[in-house]
Amino acid sequence: MTARCHPCPARRTVRACRGIALPFTLIALVVLLLAGVGLIRAMDVGLLQAGNLAFRRDLANQAERGIAQAVTLLNSGALATESAREAHSLANNYSATRLATNAQGIPTLLTSDAAFTAAAYTGADITDTASGVTVRWVIDRQCAATGSMLSTSCATALSGSDSAADDRYRFVNAESLPVYRISVRATGPRNTQAFFQATVVR
Repeated sequence: MTARCHPCPARRTVRACRGIALPFTLIALVVLLLAGVGLIRAMDVGLLQAGNLAFRRDLANQAERGIAQAVTLLNSGALATESAREAHSLANNYSATRLATNAQGIPTLLTSDAAFTAAAYTGADITDTASGVTVRWVIDRQCAATGSMLSTSCATALSGSDSAADDRYRFVNAESLPVYRISVRATGPRNTQAFFQATVVR
């Protein structure tokens, strides 16, 4: 009698595994593809956030120019004297009385171009052609009426005080001075707007 050779079971196992490996490979490729898409999206979001942060910082820097312009007018410009600040000055975007504001405390003259035009303010905007940013400012004395400052109708602060609302700082022969609010709107190239405010005592 002659012996018959039987096929090795290990060979049949290898042949069977050849068909199973393909689905697992496809699944692994799909997982890698999804991971790649997620990584690209995360990078896009990171770049967008970095761009927005830089854009916001640039608007803040540009708005400083509007505040500096207003402070110069109050210190040594057309609004340097107390008598000049007792009346409205349309050419300098100045109001001797408190301006109407929205819920956030921003004068409506800045939030609406139509309201600004209706007020007939003629102070020129500051335009940076390189960055495409336009800065507009308004100054309003925190008083209820024009004319001489009255402590009963104006928000005041003691001369030399660091804060308009801080009564703890008192000086010898200190006098009450009216508070002036400077509001600035910076408009970016994509019509993005940012608002900034500062108060000074003169």
